[in-house]
Amino acid sequence: MRLAVWDPDEPFRRWRDALVQHALEVGLAVDVIDAPAQPEAQADFALVWKPPSDWLAGQLGLRAVFNLGAGVDAIAPLLHRLHPGVPLIRLEDAGMGRQMADYVAEGVLHAYRRMADYAEQQAQQRWQPLPLPPRASFRVGFLGLGQMGAAAARRVAAMEFPILACTRSGDARAAGGLSCPVYALQQLDEFLAQTRVLVVLLPLTADTRGLLDYAALSHLPPGAHLINASRGAVIDQADLLDLLHGGQIGSALLDVFATEPLPADDPLWRHPRVRITPHVAAQTLVGPAAAQVMRKIAAIERGETPSGVVDMRLGY
Repeated sequence: MRLAVWDPDEPFRRWRDALVQHALEVGLAVDVIDAPAQPEAQADFALVWKPPSDWLAGQLGLRAVFNLGAGVDAIAPLLHRLHPGVPLIRLEDAGMGRQMADYVAEGVLHAYRRMADYAEQQAQQRWQPLPLPPRASFRVGFLGLGQMGAAAARRVAAMEFPILACTRSGDARAAGGLSCPVYALQQLDEFLAQTRVLVVLLPLTADTRGLLDYAALSHLPPGAHLINASRGAVIDQADLLDLLHGGQIGSALLDVFATEPLPADDPLWRHPRVRITPHVAAQTLVGPAAAQVMRKIAAIERGETPSGVVDMRLGY
């Protein structure tokens, strides 16, 4: 069995060693190919992060493709066009849930403890303690409640902040045991109106692209805070800037952008109420990811359908 790895962000040897180790654990023998170094080599399974279309098109015997990240918006349409019928399988947590929970928890506490206000005071050399809002009124809303969203929501709930969620269906059963109100996407305005910190963890699909524009974000309470760790194109960045300038949005923690890396001349870099991180909220961990991939391949070898297969109609 041949596995091809295309990942520009990790040394190939780390993937090779981890995949060989975990293949032995599930009773499989694998030959792991460094796809950029051997672009003509054919594989049964591909593990990829943003592979070039010409390489993917040349892989003629693929049985499945594994996406080495949480979001599949870049690879799903490409794979569907080049190899319709080949399943795309996403990583399910693989160590990313804890990272996302850490990232969101820090963002929520930064907003609650008014750290952006204190940063402004420091710049002015002003010493002035500020009152905190009642914790019970500081509602944190999760827009998207997949595995990353649920992990982050559980962490924030454990910190004794009230939480609410908004999902495509609004089905409370999708809350993964969380006890919180769940709104459907059609109730977005009502959901936003109750949210002091908006945590955006939506997949990027035709329905979510540009979803959070000026009109939508204006439903947030004045001075609300925004955390986006999903996809930059879910938010209209120009509208976000306007709302930050006007004070409707009090601060933003942004990990993702419509164009990455964020261009040097983008005004978001210089806004005093914006914190920027370079798409690091939940990074792929090679060991756990390799173990999960090999378990899923073992399931395929047994004739089973593994979990995490992407629904191409929905885009996630």
